[in-house]
Amino acid sequence: MSNLQLMDQEQSLKQMDLLPGEAAKVQAFDLTDKVMAQISGESSRTGDTKAAGKLRMRKSIAVPAMAAACVLGLSVTGYAASQFLELRGGNGKVVVNTVQAPAASEASATYTQLWNQYNQEVKNSLQPGEFAAYYVKDEIINQADEVNPVKFAYQEARFNSFTGLQAEIARTDAPELSAPSAIPGGYTFAYGYVYPKQSYPDGLKDPEYRAIAKGLIQQADKAADSQKLFIRKLDWSQADFTFAQYSKGEHTLTITVRQSGPEVTLTSVMQSEQDTAEKLSIQGTEAYYIKSSANSRSGKSNHLGWLDESNHLFYQIYDDPGSPLSKADLEQVAASLLNLR
Repeated sequence: MSNLQLMDQEQSLKQMDLLPGEAAKVQAFDLTDKVMAQISGESSRTGDTKAAGKLRMRKSIAVPAMAAACVLGLSVTGYAASQFLELRGGNGKVVVNTVQAPAASEASATYTQLWNQYNQEVKNSLQPGEFAAYYVKDEIINQADEVNPVKFAYQEARFNSFTGLQAEIARTDAPELSAPSAIPGGYTFAYGYVYPKQSYPDGLKDPEYRAIAKGLIQQADKAADSQKLFIRKLDWSQADFTFAQYSKGEHTLTITVRQSGPEVTLTSVMQSEQDTAEKLSIQGTEAYYIKSSANSRSGKSNHLGWLDESNHLFYQIYDDPGSPLSKADLEQVAASLLNLR
C-alpha cells in the first residue's frame, strides 16, 4: 500500500498527528509552518483493526490544527469537487493532491486543547534548540493515543539572519533553502529555523522509543497524581524541515521545505470546500495554487506548493490573511527558487 503524507492548511506544523482508526497510519501534516509549527514521520496507509474506530495519534509531531481537521470523516481517496487537484510525477502516478478538510469533532477539539496545553508547557521548559520526549499522565490523552504514548516537543532556535539560518541548515543537514531573488518589494527576512528529524518513525517498534516510553511511564507511576508531565531531553543532530519567514509591517511571506523518505509516494494538501485551487506550471514544474476563502481557518490567503521528486523535498510558499500579495507574487518567488536548482 502506498505511503501518504497528508498536509493540512492550518497555521501550525510539526506537532500532533491525530487520526481516526480507519486512517491510523496515514501521515498528517501541515507543512506550512512546522511551527506554529512542528511535523513529520512517514507511515503506511494500512490500518490496524485492533484499534479501529478509536482516535489514534502518530508519534510524529504535527499540528494542533490537525487534530481538529483530521479526526472524524477523513477520506484520502475521494475528491468530490472539480477544484481538487492531482499532480502527477515522472512515472505518471499522482504524487501530490488536494483533498477536502474534514469537519472537526467535539472529541478532537477536546484533545487538541489538552494536547496544546501540555505541549506548550513542555516547550516553555526548554531552551531554544532543545528537543524533548514527554509523557502525559492524562486519561483523555492516553486513551486517544495507545499506540504511541510518548510525544515530542521542540523549542525553535530562531535565526534572525539568513546567513545564520544557512549555517544551521548546513550543521543539521536540513533541506537546503537558498535566498530567493524575487521577494516582493518591502519584504525582508524576519527569522528562520530548522526542525529535528523524526527519530523514531516506527514508534513502539523502535527499541530506543520503547526504552524512553518505559522510563517515562515508570516515573509517572511513582509520582503523585498531581504531577502530569514527565519530560526527557533528547540529543539531536539532523533536521528534516526548514522554515523562513519574511515580513513587511504586519504582513508575512513564509517559505518551508520538508524532506520525506523515498517510500512516501503521495503528498496530500487539505483545502476547505470554499477554497479555490488550480494547477500552475512554473519553470517547467507542476505546482498547485490555493486561494483561501474569506471564512477559511487556514491562516493563509495564498498558498503555493510543489514537489521536488528527485530530492524528496516538498516546498510551500504562503502569506497571511489580508495579505496584499497576489498569485503572481508567489509565482515569482517560486520561479526564483526553481531557478536556483
